[in-house]
Amino acid sequence: MQTAFLCLLIAVPFLNEREISIVTGTLYAMSFGPIDLTDPLSGLQVIMLTLSATKPLIISMLIPIAFTFVFGRVYCSWLCPQNLFSEMGDILASRLHIRRMFSVSPTPRPRWAMLAVVLAGSMAVGFPLASLISAPGIISLQISTAVFDSTVGLESALIGIILAGEFFLLRRFWCNYVCSVGTTLSVFRCQKTLKVRFSEDDQRKCIHCGACSRACQFGLDPMREKIYPLCHNCGDCIAACEKSTAGRNPLKFTF
Repeated sequence: MQTAFLCLLIAVPFLNEREISIVTGTLYAMSFGPIDLTDPLSGLQVIMLTLSATKPLIISMLIPIAFTFVFGRVYCSWLCPQNLFSEMGDILASRLHIRRMFSVSPTPRPRWAMLAVVLAGSMAVGFPLASLISAPGIISLQISTAVFDSTVGLESALIGIILAGEFFLLRRFWCNYVCSVGTTLSVFRCQKTLKVRFSEDDQRKCIHCGACSRACQFGLDPMREKIYPLCHNCGDCIAACEKSTAGRNPLKFTF
């Protein structure tokens, strides 16, 4: 799914260049025919900086918000190109037995602090700072710029810095501790939002193999701790549990 969506992002500017505009835009704001979608954080910045909210903007923000309320942060796990690159880097680091310099227990506090700093800073300087550090937005915009202008901006360096930092310093630090886009989406949850749940019965028993926690690139343990808002419903822990228990997995997705 992630690879297919990245291919779509690459295809969009090529199609637009040939005046095929079924899909237009970047991950800051994108249109699928008559349907407009806006990243909630990008839309929030516009509202804060202009002190106004148009009906089309609100509607375009509500669609991804409603989707997140139902399915959780699956945008982060199944669509975000930065997550794809970070996952590939993590797999490579694992195969090369790379030991990071730091190890920090997962906690949402740095994420909330970063979001607060970004929003407060945007208001202070009158500029949407989150756009400068939105990894998925940067990737999609730079793909478009490369196609139309045959160049890329300095913002692309941030992606390299993220990947190098995650490879050598701290595992998956961007999604776990920094990303303001994911932090904003994590606000939109309720009791009925899709979630990973541990539930044993006569047919489904935990064998205490630890496969689920080893499978999580965020270092979460769905057996022993509260995993939200950090978990983005990728399903890796469920797949690992299913494999280890031969399909009798006590971990599953549920609303």
